[in-house]
Amino acid sequence: MSQSVIDEILQSPRLPSLPSIALEVIDLVQQPDVDINQIANTIQNDPALSSKILKTVNSSFYGQAYTVSTISHALVVLGLNSVKTLALGFSLVSNLQESGGEGFDHIRYWKRSIYAASAAKRFAKEQQLVQQEEVFLGALLQDLGMLAMNQVLGKEYTEMLNESDGCHDKLLELEQEKYQMTHADVGAELANSWKLPPLLITPIRYHETPDEVQAEFSKFVRCVALGGTIADLFINEADGHSLEKYLERAELWFSMTHDQAEGILHEISQDTNELQRLFDMPADDFANVDDILAKANEALMNITLQSQMQHHELTQHANELREKNELLVNQANTDSLTGVANRRKFNDYIAQEFSLSKENGAGPLSVLFLDTDHFKKFNDTYGHPVGDRVLVALSRTLEDVIGDGGLVARYGGEEFAIVLPNKDRRSAAVIAENARAEIEKTTVLSDEDKELHITASIGVATYEGVFFDRVETLVKAADQGVYAAKNSGRNCVRIFTPRAA
Repeated sequence: MSQSVIDEILQSPRLPSLPSIALEVIDLVQQPDVDINQIANTIQNDPALSSKILKTVNSSFYGQAYTVSTISHALVVLGLNSVKTLALGFSLVSNLQESGGEGFDHIRYWKRSIYAASAAKRFAKEQQLVQQEEVFLGALLQDLGMLAMNQVLGKEYTEMLNESDGCHDKLLELEQEKYQMTHADVGAELANSWKLPPLLITPIRYHETPDEVQAEFSKFVRCVALGGTIADLFINEADGHSLEKYLERAELWFSMTHDQAEGILHEISQDTNELQRLFDMPADDFANVDDILAKANEALMNITLQSQMQHHELTQHANELREKNELLVNQANTDSLTGVANRRKFNDYIAQEFSLSKENGAGPLSVLFLDTDHFKKFNDTYGHPVGDRVLVALSRTLEDVIGDGGLVARYGGEEFAIVLPNKDRRSAAVIAENARAEIEKTTVLSDEDKELHITASIGVATYEGVFFDRVETLVKAADQGVYAAKNSGRNCVRIFTPRAA
C-alpha cells in the first residue's frame, strides 16, 4: 500500500471536515454503556438530524405499527444500537453528499450506496445477524475512499473512474496499478482517522476482498460485499456479469437457491425505493426490478452463449494445436522414407528401456541390428528409387514380424535396429531368425518389372542384468553381431555371447 498517497489524502485540506454533531455521536457510539437520555439529548440538539431519524423510523423501511414521535421514543422502540447507528450514518452522509470534487457523479455514487445499504441489511436480517444497523451503515459508507480520492486527486482520479465505466473490478485493477492501493484501503484509513468503530472500518476495508477478512467478521463483511454486487446489478441494468456474480455468491456464502436469490431482489427494491426518498434522491432513477432481471438474464444468457462459443473455438483450436504438435513430434521421431522410427527415437527409446531394465529390474532387454545385404548393388544397378523401395519393403516386413512387441527403427542408410523389451537372448534369437526368413521371402519389382530378392545380416545382443554397464556397449555388441553375420556369408543371424571372465 502506498503510504505517501494515503498521507496526501488524509492531510489534504480539501477533505470534508466532520460536523460537531458527528464528532459527538462518534464519541457516544464508542461508549458501550452510554446513557439513553444523553444520546437522545445530543441528537435532539440537531433538529435536521432528529427529523431525518424520525422520518426513517416511521418509514416502511422499519415497518412500525404506530408513529414514533420523539428520539427517546425511537430509542425505546428500536433500541439504542439502531438509533445511534442511524444518527452516525445521517450525520456523516449529510456532510459527504456534496464531496467528491468536480466531475464526480454524485447521483450514481449515492444511488449505488443506497442500493448496497438496503441489500446488505436485508441479507443481515436473513442471516439473523445482531448488527444489522452496522451492516447497513458499513454498506452505505463502503466506497468512502472513492469520494476522498476524487476530492483530493481530482481530474486524475475522475479519468480513472471514467475508464472503469462503472465496473468496480476494473476500477480496483486501475487503482492498484497506479497507486499500489485501492479505494477500500483509503476509505478504511479515513474511517480510522475519524475514529469510527472497528465494526464499520472492517467492511470498508474488506468489502472488495471479503475472503481475506477474519472469520469473526466474515458474515458481516459478506453481507456488505453482496450488497455492493446487488447495487451493480441494479445500476448497470443489463449487466449479466453482476447477476452471475450475485447468484454465485448467494449460493456459496448463504446456501440460497437462484429462485430465493432472485426473490429477495424484490424486497431490496422496495426498501431502496423508500430509502431514496429519505436521502432526497430522484425516484425515477430507480428502475423496476422485473425489468432489471429480464435484461440481466438476457445478458447473462448471451454471455453464456458467447462463453460456450469461445470454449468451443478454444477447444477446437486446442485440438488442432495438439494434432499439429503430435504431427510435429511424430515427424521428429519418424524416418521420412520408411515411416518407422528414426535414429533419434531409437536412442531415446533404448536409453529409457535400458534404465528400466538395469535400475528397476524390469526384465531383460534385447537389441537386433540388421544390415541389408549388397544394398549398394540395388542402387548402382537399378537406381536409387528402386533402392528406396527395397528399404520400404524391408521396414514393412520388420514391422509385421515385430508387431507391438518392440520398436523398429531405421538406424541409418540400409541399417535397421530393433529394440525388444522383456525378451531374453533365446527369445530374441528366435525373433531374429523369423525376421531373416521373412525378409528372404520379400521381393521388390524393378522399373523393368524384374523381381528382386532381399536378404539381411542380423546381430543380436541381450542385457540380462550382467556384463553391459552402459547402453552404448549393448548397442555396440549387437553391431558386432552384424559383422559376424556378414563374415559368415550374410543372410544369417549371429548372437553376441559374453565370454566368462
